[in-house]
Amino acid sequence: MPPRSEPKLQDPRPAADPVAAEHAPPANEPSRPSRRRRLIQAAAAAAAVGALALGVHAFLTRGDEGTDDAQVEADVTPLAARVGGPIAQVLVPDDAPVKAGQPIALVDDADYQASARRAEAEAETARAQAAAADAQVQVVAASARGGFSGAQATVEASNAAAIGAAAGVDAARASLQRAQAEAARAASDFERARQLVQAQAISQQQFDAAQAGNDTAQAGLAAARAQLSAAEEARRSAEGRAAEAVGRLGASRPVAAQIAAAEAGAALAHARVKSAEAALDLARLQLSYTVVRAPSDGTVSRLQARVGQIVQPGQVLAELVPDRTYLVANFKETQIGGIRVGDAADVTVDAYPGKTLRGVVESISGGTGARFALLPPDNASGNFVKVVERVPVRIAWKDAPSDLPLRAGLSAYATVHTR
Repeated sequence: MPPRSEPKLQDPRPAADPVAAEHAPPANEPSRPSRRRRLIQAAAAAAAVGALALGVHAFLTRGDEGTDDAQVEADVTPLAARVGGPIAQVLVPDDAPVKAGQPIALVDDADYQASARRAEAEAETARAQAAAADAQVQVVAASARGGFSGAQATVEASNAAAIGAAAGVDAARASLQRAQAEAARAASDFERARQLVQAQAISQQQFDAAQAGNDTAQAGLAAARAQLSAAEEARRSAEGRAAEAVGRLGASRPVAAQIAAAEAGAALAHARVKSAEAALDLARLQLSYTVVRAPSDGTVSRLQARVGQIVQPGQVLAELVPDRTYLVANFKETQIGGIRVGDAADVTVDAYPGKTLRGVVESISGGTGARFALLPPDNASGNFVKVVERVPVRIAWKDAPSDLPLRAGLSAYATVHTR
């Protein structure tokens, strides 16, 4: 019987895979778990450094609020024509720097020159009329006072004449009575003489004498009656003149009223002078408006005036961008809680990278930008979607460098230090 061979011991390790053996790393190369661990450690270290940097940055910038929604702004002024007419001359080119009061364009002033001359002539006429009215006041005053004094004298003279005429009537009546008595006596003597002459008791001569005496007495009586009638007529005429004088005195009595009326006319003339002078001032103003001037120092942009162009009052001819600018930064409503007027600010303008400008918060708007929009939102009118609003903050430059032209509209980044 052949001897039994001892069984071979089986190797507990798995048999080597020829494919795996082919792709296995070299013996001196570190294993995969070791390399992954180092990568994780490096990432952790980088994260720690980043977190530390963020923490340091957050510490250093605590209390700072920044936004890139900021623009350089200026109080741009539209230059408009105040009077109408053709443009006679344009004195500056587009985008030219100008000084305050410098002429920009000229409107043809021929019509306004004529209007000014006419207004000046009307003012001179009104002044002459006022001077004549002042002189008329003196004339009326003297005439009224003289007329009143003359009327008083006329009344006194008329009253005296009326009294004299009345006395003349009385005298004429007395003369009439005497003439009547003499006529009666003469008639009686004539009748007696007629009887005596018939009886041939007296001579014819005596009878003729008695008859002549009677005729004379009758004539005297007629004359006395005529004188009485004339005296009564004279009295009535004198009384009429006296009444007329009294009426004239009454008409001339309101001397003060006549003078006041003349003074009122003079005041009206002086008021017309003021009106004419105001019209003259207006005409001169209109003439001065034919020169379109720059209201302040700045740059003329968007010049639209052309020689020969017919412009209307209020028509914009150019835009004046003043030299003084400022920054408007639109911060989120969650950022403005700590911003106060007077806070310092740092500004970087995109046009000048690497340069930081200093500023100070000048004002904070009373409302959000959306509130002042043409169509402000009304959250009660439909579905509500909350949007973070922005509040404009005005920042004034603090010692802005003169070599940097800060043009209106330039974009910037603003940081306000609220600490």
